[in-house]
Amino acid sequence: MPYRFATFLLLFMVLVGSVGASASPGWAQTVTAQAPLTDSQAIIDVYQRASPAVVNITYSSEARDAFGRRVRTETSGSGFIVDLQGHVVTNQHVVSDATRLDVTVADGTVYLGTVIASDRANDLAVLKIEAPDNELAKFTPAGLGDSGALQVGQMVVAIGNPFGLSRSASLGIVSSLGRTRPGVDKRFISDMIQTDAAINPGNSGGPLLNLNGDVIGINEQIEATSEGASLGVGFAIPINTLKRYLPDLLAGKEPVHAWFGVAGVGLTPTRAERLGLTVNQGVILAGLASEGPAAVAGLQAVSNNNATTADIITGMDATAVHNFQDIAAFIDRHEPGDTVIVHYVRAGEPKSANVTLGTWQSQDTSSY
Repeated sequence: MPYRFATFLLLFMVLVGSVGASASPGWAQTVTAQAPLTDSQAIIDVYQRASPAVVNITYSSEARDAFGRRVRTETSGSGFIVDLQGHVVTNQHVVSDATRLDVTVADGTVYLGTVIASDRANDLAVLKIEAPDNELAKFTPAGLGDSGALQVGQMVVAIGNPFGLSRSASLGIVSSLGRTRPGVDKRFISDMIQTDAAINPGNSGGPLLNLNGDVIGINEQIEATSEGASLGVGFAIPINTLKRYLPDLLAGKEPVHAWFGVAGVGLTPTRAERLGLTVNQGVILAGLASEGPAAVAGLQAVSNNNATTADIITGMDATAVHNFQDIAAFIDRHEPGDTVIVHYVRAGEPKSANVTLGTWQSQDTSSY
């Protein structure tokens, strides 16, 4: 029975005096009160289970003003505790320029935090809370879920410190999966989770949770106005990406990532026609890193501003390539030293090459 109709029926029965011992108050209470309570209780349970692991990270940094004077700025971000040794996961961009990190835990206690390691390619970092062992033992680590099991439409909860408002929760759904987005260090982050849960400045590094209270993503970026306000579209790094690299980060090592050594642009039929190309799907190579894996394997980029001189990548192993994001996602699934088969078209003729992937460095001018 619809909620509004049940409410109307109950009010009618009260008005006509027919609600008495022979009525069914339990049924009426269940329909009018318990159903909304049950819906809300799942969110309440997520918050109560997960919020003790969420921390507020306040970071100080120094810069120079227009007159060259040193000024100190203070900003806040979010993070979550992952073990009883006091390790905290957050975004690398939250801590990259910090000269001091203060970590506020659930009970309001503030500790000094130290960066253990960062993964610049995926905008991840691990901090260590500087606290005595007996205090660390009181922390509640977050449970890490499985982002590979997510489905579009699934409800999720974000917890963090938007605009410095600590321990705030917002509700939304998984809007899409497998998004590839620009990161902070000239490299794409692949397989990102898109959500409409409210994420704003200060939420960076905080958890995105399923209704079991498990972390399935790390909130990382938003589509924003020129003033920095959210437009209702947020993105989170999948927790499986963190789980892949967490052992290295906890050991104080920066993870290594595969590198292809190319820059390129995806083709559309319109773009291919304008450039005079016979292939209308794939990635045209706009540039190659000198002595990079692709260049060593013999691939060619545009020369003399003539697009017809460039190789067009159409596939890698058994994966079709439609745009540069496809290349980014493919390379991210591999390790340095892996050999992949690159399918491409040169001067209208299909070709292939074996490319041994190198190791990415942040100073590389090509993203992949």
